[in-house]
Amino acid sequence: MRLKNLPATLSEREEFKDVEKLYTSLCKGLKEFEVIKIEEWVLGIEDNTDIHLCKFLLVREETEVAPEGFMRVNFDPVLVRALREVKYLQLIDIEVPTKAAELFQKVNVYRTQTNNLDLTVNMYNDVLSTLLPVEKPLLQDRIQSMLDALQPGIDTLKWNSENINPFINKAMKIVTEVDDLVKKMKDNVRKMNEIMKNWAKPLYERKNKALLAEDVEQTHQAVVQPRLEEIRNQGKEIHRLMKDTQDNIKPDKKSFQWLSY
Repeated sequence: MRLKNLPATLSEREEFKDVEKLYTSLCKGLKEFEVIKIEEWVLGIEDNTDIHLCKFLLVREETEVAPEGFMRVNFDPVLVRALREVKYLQLIDIEVPTKAAELFQKVNVYRTQTNNLDLTVNMYNDVLSTLLPVEKPLLQDRIQSMLDALQPGIDTLKWNSENINPFINKAMKIVTEVDDLVKKMKDNVRKMNEIMKNWAKPLYERKNKALLAEDVEQTHQAVVQPRLEEIRNQGKEIHRLMKDTQDNIKPDKKSFQWLSY
């Protein structure tokens, strides 16, 4: 367009006409390439959309760390890519097939669902991966409740199913409660460890010169009693933290699992 605005004497030259023919040929080739690519994309969308929407919401992956199996969200990357491509094609005013347009109408629904499921399974996986051997038996019933809540996403609900949101809300509520409980247990243990770290400091320091036995005894007595009182007082806090964990877990206090913990 800018060359056409130049003086007519230039546009009448053979070189200009050759460039114009090359430009026209190039534009035609690019347009044909675009049409072919869009036709191929449309065929791919038509073939792949239904297949991937018929997949279950979640997939379980067994590991040595968690025999129950970690989980992951089963929203295929092909669908993610398709949604992104529809968005950009519409931005440049290229018509997309009905099926692709219908898929894109639910883009916010899919985004919300996958985000919430990602959050839920991440909490679930984190619980399984961080529980210690003495902690896991105490929460076995809670772990089972999480498994039961997530099970429909593994073998019943697909991305084109109804009632996906009620399932996600229920599963997220149950998993969040267990995750909060595990964090409470871990936080209480962390506080206990911090308290007991204070007990590791020496009762008194070695002096540069020798002391009489009586002086050593006197220094020892002067230091031991305050330290003993400190440990006794801080021990009450440890008991309080243990009771807090107990009140939240509500275990059988005489059970082997609780006594081991």
